[in-house]
Amino acid sequence: MRELAACGEFTAAEVLNAAVDTATGAALLAPNEAGTAPDPSMMAEQRLAAVPYVVLAVVLASADLD
Repeated sequence: MRELAACGEFTAAEVLNAAVDTATGAALLAPNEAGTAPDPSMMAEQRLAAVPYVVLAVVLASADLD
């Protein structure tokens, strides 16, 4: 991130916002196959695959750039 911001083409906030958007998109796509699961426990397991991406999005969104 520092390298992207150092070149002056992007600010650190822009890079961080793009990372949040990417993590959020991944979280939305992760449980995409859960509706085709043969049983409820497998469906729940597939939906839980989104959790790491949600956590990453929250951590990135709450990062302090100062």
